[in-house]
Amino acid sequence: MRGTTMNFFFIAKVHAVSRQFHFALGIIVSLFLVSVLVWTTMILPLAYAQQITSNIPATSPIKHIVVIMQENRSFDNYFGTYPGANGIPKNVCMPLDPDHPNNSPCVKPFLSTNPASEDMPHGYQPSTVAYDNGKMDRFMLAENEDPKTMSYYDNKTIPYYWDLAKHYVLADNFYSSVLSYSLPNHWYAVAGQAPAISVLYGLNTGPRALVAHSKLINSSNTIPTDPPQIGLRPHLKNGLAHPQIGLRPHLKNGLAHPGTRLTTNPAGTASRAFIDEEYLRESNMTNTVVDLLMNNSNKITWKYYDHPIQIGGYQRAISTGQAFEYWNPFSAKGTSYTGAYAPHFVNRTQIFTDLKSSSFPQVSWVIPSAPISEHPPASITVGMNWVKHVIDAIMVSPYWSSTAIVLTWDDYGGFYDHVAPPQIDKYGLG
Repeated sequence: MRGTTMNFFFIAKVHAVSRQFHFALGIIVSLFLVSVLVWTTMILPLAYAQQITSNIPATSPIKHIVVIMQENRSFDNYFGTYPGANGIPKNVCMPLDPDHPNNSPCVKPFLSTNPASEDMPHGYQPSTVAYDNGKMDRFMLAENEDPKTMSYYDNKTIPYYWDLAKHYVLADNFYSSVLSYSLPNHWYAVAGQAPAISVLYGLNTGPRALVAHSKLINSSNTIPTDPPQIGLRPHLKNGLAHPQIGLRPHLKNGLAHPGTRLTTNPAGTASRAFIDEEYLRESNMTNTVVDLLMNNSNKITWKYYDHPIQIGGYQRAISTGQAFEYWNPFSAKGTSYTGAYAPHFVNRTQIFTDLKSSSFPQVSWVIPSAPISEHPPASITVGMNWVKHVIDAIMVSPYWSSTAIVLTWDDYGGFYDHVAPPQIDKYGLG
């Protein structure tokens, strides 16, 4: 789905909007290794980006890149009525029955002033339903007729974001990397790809042990695309899509189709079948941007400002019930929290200390906790104030004159957007 991103430069720059930010990010950082920052519409695989590093002396005034990634907002949800943007079309009314739109009630886009709405489905299945082969006409169906999908905000609720859009660059033609939820898109943000699922936990191992008679359907060359949900989910029966699922890729030859996830199917009964990513382990993902940074002879400095596992991120997830406290994409990389990598994963509040010292890195990711993420039901006001706090700190620091900031939201969160995403790679739509 189309998402939202903004770019902040200390000088005005000609901007060619990237079609897919998370792919472009890997290229941007790789180009940074060449000491040249160029925004481009080319979408290149990370393997190619690895080939364009160089030791040429710096010619760009930009010495620092900061990526701030918030959660779960479509472009039309935040900037659908922003003047001059490719926003919500006139006369849109989303039918409850898109197969018979002329005889169906419909819901028009409406202004919301509620900063803390409830969450909506936004994994692979609902986003694919909403997309409807590019028609973008099944959001009400995909969201179980929840009218919130058609809501949008304006400058009265998110004034700071609209002010940033006015003074900097608002990208109204970018798309999330995967037509799905947060974790795969966070993977793309650091690697331009998502890791394949190649190792399955045993029946009595892993974060959550399976019941003794559970049966695993083999999974390979695929990526998780639906958020984990605790408990049983009636998704699959005997390897076939259950009627309740609707639009969802089927299994073929015992292998999960790209875009599906590992499935446990106890006794082959629909009532006990469920999908839960806690039962799988991603393969070791080695080709990340940070690997390029670590292995580059110029020793580019970097930090991942989050709430990393080694300082309680996983335990916070368990205690708060907020899954993405442990959705650090580097969990798919076996060496992320050990050896030379470990000092680079720091608490998100460390950025304020680093900005006041000589410790601010050349490349940074700033990842929110649940309450400041803007992921429903979190307050967008609280999240916006957090982002303002970070950006203000950068702007008053000695680093501002040499810093480029990219502010983005990882996925659409179930909210309506009218622009159909393009086909980028074999895993499908952005």
